[in-house]
Amino acid sequence: MGIAHTVAIRVFCGQEENENEIVNGLKSLLPFDLEKEKILIRRQNALGFNDRKIVIFEAVLNKNRHVKAFLENILEKVSGPDKQMLLRQLDSRVDDDANFFVRFEKETLAKHNELLVTDNGNCYHVKIKMAAYPSSKQAAIAVMKEVLEKA
Repeated sequence: MGIAHTVAIRVFCGQEENENEIVNGLKSLLPFDLEKEKILIRRQNALGFNDRKIVIFEAVLNKNRHVKAFLENILEKVSGPDKQMLLRQLDSRVDDDANFFVRFEKETLAKHNELLVTDNGNCYHVKIKMAAYPSSKQAAIAVMKEVLEKA
């Protein structure tokens, strides 16, 4: 069994933002050839406050090798202090369905290809369904704790 079953990455792009930069930031989280691996980045139009146009980009990883490569990639790029912060915040970052949540600052990733963990809403949202048995919050916390401590 792997560390996680699925990974979903979502980012919102406002009409004043550069879509290519935002998508390239998303692609930088995925360390493989998207076309070859048949991974789609879905694009959905939405309306925000005051009828502001927003584009939502989302990629979902279901295959074990994709999930593993993604996790290795982000764990390599996340700084030591951010890993320590994630360890301290595990209880609030894992829900009762064994999902782990983390956000990466959008501008830092899109423009500088650097991962900076944030709690702000202007970000890349990552939801990781942990492979924990039994599927519970405590089991998922234990798995993620082990992963972060090894990284």
